[in-house]
Amino acid sequence: MLNIYKVLLSISLIFLVCACKNNQSTAPVELKVMSFNIWVGGGKSIDATGKVFAESKADIIGVQESTRNDKNIAAQLADSLGWHSYVYGQSTAIISKYPIVDTSANKHGVKIKIDETHFVWMFNIHLMYCPYEPYQLNGIEYCGGPILQTAEQAVASATATRSKEVESTIADILEVGKEGFPIFLTGDFNEPSCLDWTVKAVEAGLCKTAVEWPSTKAFLNKGGMKDSYRISYPDEVKNPGHTWTPLPETTAYKEVLDRIDFVLFSGEKIELKNSVILGEESSKSDVGFKDYPSDHRAVMSTFMLK
Repeated sequence: MLNIYKVLLSISLIFLVCACKNNQSTAPVELKVMSFNIWVGGGKSIDATGKVFAESKADIIGVQESTRNDKNIAAQLADSLGWHSYVYGQSTAIISKYPIVDTSANKHGVKIKIDETHFVWMFNIHLMYCPYEPYQLNGIEYCGGPILQTAEQAVASATATRSKEVESTIADILEVGKEGFPIFLTGDFNEPSCLDWTVKAVEAGLCKTAVEWPSTKAFLNKGGMKDSYRISYPDEVKNPGHTWTPLPETTAYKEVLDRIDFVLFSGEKIELKNSVILGEESSKSDVGFKDYPSDHRAVMSTFMLK
């Protein structure tokens, strides 16, 4: 009889362990993902940049303009916070509270282990800043690019300038997508969103002409990505979400304000909770920081991993 009790106890323990494992695998995990151009390796203050990293409560940050004096400041700040980092090229980095376990084929992104049952892929890009078509459409001469008159000219210029890196990143995204894990793409695109320069926005005086900007259009249509901020705030007039720039007074001309920093995402086992703009203490920012260090506002989106 004692042996029977032992067998029954063993079976009960097995079922309990399996139940615990199943509960662990289905328990949702909250994840905050940020895109942050830190302005030539820390802008006004490296310490203030680190403060934004820490106080934002972000879990993963795609950083652009991460280098100063040949040192990757984002990676150094990650080390000081006890985070993990991945440096790609001269001006980008991905920093993460969670360990990085793999890289994509074209090295644009990394696989991150959240826990034993949750993994994500994180991509981060800094697309070419010159020429900058919003300036040229507004008659502003910039880095030798021609003044543009039409939306078609703007699309052609943007495609010629950025499509190679966009297509390379999309190839990586489609390949890792076969694994079935959530995918994030952060970046300073140096190009507006195809969801923002609409007829409605033109009528509201937010932009000069409707333009289907090609980089975001490619990521949304060909890459299967979604724009977290525009999903959270679908009205491009009521919530333009401008990330460029909190420092319009630094230029000699009337600045063209725009949303050029993004957190895109894809995947079935993921739910978007919200998206916020971080920047200076003003009505332009959802989360304000005193002595904000950068010439770009950051964008951070919160997700639930299922």
